[in-house]
Amino acid sequence: MQRNISILVFIICSPVLILAQSAALKKANKYYGNQAYAQAIPYYEKAYKADSSNKLILSNLGDCYRFTNQTAGQIKCYGALVKYGKAEPIHKLYYGQALMEGGKNDEAKPFLDQYSEDSRGKNLMSSFEKAKQYIKNSDAYKVELASFNSPQNDFSAVNFNNTVVFASSRNTTKWINVKHGWTNDSYLALYTTEKVNGVDLKPKPFMNDLNSKYNDGPICFTKDFHTMYFTRNNYSKKAISKEGTYKLKIFEATLNVNGFDRVTELPFNKNDYNYAHPSISANGNTLFFSSDMPGGKGGMDIYMVTKNSDGSWGTPVNLGDKVNTAGHEVFPFIASNGFLYFSSNGLDGLGGLDIYETKMKDGQAGRVYNMGEPVNSKDDDFGVFLGEDNKTGYLSSNRKSGGMDDDVYNFQILRDVKRGKEVMIVTKDKESGEILANTSVKINEETITTNEKGEFQTTVEEDLTYKLLVEKPDYYNLEDSVSTKSSPEDSFTKTLLLEKDPKLALIALITDAKTNQPLEGVKMTIKELPSNESFDTYTTTAAADYRKPLKGKKIGDKISYSIVLEKDKYLTKTLTFIYDIKKPGDININESVDMKLGRVEVGMDLAKMIDIKPIYFDLGKFTIRKDAAMELDKVVAVMKEYPNMFIELGSHTDCRGAAKANTSLSDKRAKASAGYIVKKGIQKTRIVGKGYGESKLLNTCACEGKVQSTCSEDEHSKNRRTEFIITKLK
Repeated sequence: MQRNISILVFIICSPVLILAQSAALKKANKYYGNQAYAQAIPYYEKAYKADSSNKLILSNLGDCYRFTNQTAGQIKCYGALVKYGKAEPIHKLYYGQALMEGGKNDEAKPFLDQYSEDSRGKNLMSSFEKAKQYIKNSDAYKVELASFNSPQNDFSAVNFNNTVVFASSRNTTKWINVKHGWTNDSYLALYTTEKVNGVDLKPKPFMNDLNSKYNDGPICFTKDFHTMYFTRNNYSKKAISKEGTYKLKIFEATLNVNGFDRVTELPFNKNDYNYAHPSISANGNTLFFSSDMPGGKGGMDIYMVTKNSDGSWGTPVNLGDKVNTAGHEVFPFIASNGFLYFSSNGLDGLGGLDIYETKMKDGQAGRVYNMGEPVNSKDDDFGVFLGEDNKTGYLSSNRKSGGMDDDVYNFQILRDVKRGKEVMIVTKDKESGEILANTSVKINEETITTNEKGEFQTTVEEDLTYKLLVEKPDYYNLEDSVSTKSSPEDSFTKTLLLEKDPKLALIALITDAKTNQPLEGVKMTIKELPSNESFDTYTTTAAADYRKPLKGKKIGDKISYSIVLEKDKYLTKTLTFIYDIKKPGDININESVDMKLGRVEVGMDLAKMIDIKPIYFDLGKFTIRKDAAMELDKVVAVMKEYPNMFIELGSHTDCRGAAKANTSLSDKRAKASAGYIVKKGIQKTRIVGKGYGESKLLNTCACEGKVQSTCSEDEHSKNRRTEFIITKLK
């Protein structure tokens, strides 16, 4: 899980405080402090035999096994820390990871679930839910062990013209064998091989003069093979870090017919941090690499850096939370089709380092996907390279033997891989179930059209919700959503039911209250109730008609509007229109409310010009009720708007009852109503109340003396009214 190659350093000195313990423990601690983990292990083992519950011994020995990829040793040490109650949260995480690498997923779950210091616990726990996803596309890849591997580490193979170049710790010189204390293996060097008659030749050093006496590789080349970028320990004395170590750095070299020249350290390298695993984009302008520089998410992170217009390198940019975690993200490779491949031990996976892919767009990483089996295994998998076809190349893994034995594998992508779940979108009529062909469906920002069967097949990515906007002429727009959580199946159907547009529209005709002729120039202001949001503003033409489609409204809806009608020299009218939609087509406002405007002139009745409801009184009474006061307030408002207006308030009854009594009661009610208006601030001289009783019937419903009326209650009600006649306009 902890690649030695991700953070290999060459140590010159690093004194540590040595605890006063046994000689073996002192020596182990010294090696550990110098990051010589492989050399520290046998001494810690001796100390462990003497004190198998010592927290320091268990923690450091567990780390040594982790840094040298020895799963069984990690399980032993971190497991003992858990057993004795001495484990810190990070030890539990390491224990869970080691159990995963050992194939003990069920035992690993509680320890990963408990870890909440960063995202790694949650990410790794999600691995168990995604087990089916990891094998879903296994037929899309072919992974076979390459024939040019050695018993030592061989990894990160890339194409160079017609040959292959890779990093290896194999030692070809028997009389010199300098070993690295971290791994107890030889330092890395670059080797090359090529095929002759389909057989890989024996690897030999790649450009002998390029290899240094310490670590060299991995390497990458520009598309024209004129420039290479590679990882190296910078062993200049001036390059030593504050820790007393030589960190990894990225170098550039130019190739020519004689080999290479101008080996140059890239300018963003810093002595105190590691910069490794370069991969150059197809256009040669962007370099991806791994680093533990400050400002990252933890461990090694993936960065990108782009050349400026003058050819110099800009400032490295961290690829962010989608790619990087508190663990290690290493070995990036940018393919010519824009896909970025990298390895991580902090994201969901099968164990150890897993290989992931993401699509780069405008310098941003897209959704990150674990490539699953057989690309990944429970061991470390890393170092992807693909040729110009983006289908054939190499990857590296220690799956064969585990531990520190990395090998190169031939790697092929056999078919296009769609991540997520397959969903068949089907569009139908909601009422009839009829297929709706050629329907436009906007999926997030992409618009597609269903076929003649009303179908369109697409892929939805894991853990994303896709917003759907469905549009078709003569149908209402439909908003919906779909995600992989919409169905437990790997492929499913999403049926979108569209409701037919009933072509609803508001219509009206505005006329003169006196002449009933169409009224031009009337300003209509319509607001939705109860929100009071603006619905429409319109000024009538000579035809005085109005029409407004009701978009989004459906049969069964209830609509409610406030309508204000205004015209110069006409009395402003405010109406409330409420309607239950029961059928398609036009909705005529005139059928429910009076859309006539009255000209302000002598002889006009305000009751017909504004929305004044009948003035009601209790039986035999003339006290102004609350509901009557609300209607009289409308008259007050008009008289205040027109201070030169004089009104006669006439109260009328039907024929029933004694004529004298009707006249008396109506006169009292008229005068009470006028008195209310005066109390509201209108001059007494401007309003006169007069009762007419049954003397001015509007129809033939008389019933005095021997006359017996056969009129209906509705006919009688037309005679019971209050009129507000304009008598004078100064």
